Amino acid sequence: MKLQDGMLLFHGSYTAVEQIDLNQCVWGKDFGKGFYLTHAPTQARNFIKSSLIKAKAKGIIPDSQNFGFVSSFRYHKPEFELSIHEFDKADRLWLWFISQNRRRSLAKALIPHIDRSIFEAEIIIGKIANDTTNPVITTYLNGLYGEISSDRAVIIAIEQLLPEHLSEQYCFLTEKAISTLEFQEARKYVI
Repeated sequence: MKLQDGMLLFHGSYTAVEQIDLNQCVWGKDFGKGFYLTHAPTQARNFIKSSLIKAKAKGIIPDSQNFGFVSSFRYHKPEFELSIHEFDKADRLWLWFISQNRRRSLAKALIPHIDRSIFEAEIIIGKIANDTTNPVITTYLNGLYGEISSDRAVIIAIEQLLPEHLSEQYCFLTEKAISTLEFQEARKYVI
């Protein structure tokens, strides 16, 4: 789904996010270190639970916190040039890009096969490979489906990820990209 001017996007977290700080973002995510949003409010709400678990494990919030927030942002198409890459489907390139972001040490051999322009994108759009897909990606990268660059291994891994059931995500990777987002509101949800 392409970004459209005026589009509403959502972010689920243990905390309300009014001001986006890329320094708070972490490595090891699907499309790299960036601010992730979805067009589906229910998907953002589903992310609250995993955000709570991670924040509690890091001691950021008390173990008793049972609520989180869905923060919404309106995208405004900029008048300046912005590099956007969209994965139209969950395919070989999508799998390779996610693999090298999630498990760089295991996926080094894939990096030369990935179009360099993707690494320069300021916004990346594509299917979510959520936390339940980590075992599939690790199994794939360890060669248990076959040589990781082989068609057979790629097909098996993608079939295991059930991409037809995955939602779209939007990753804003630079301050320039973040400047296109206008905070709308943050709604509290008890989990």
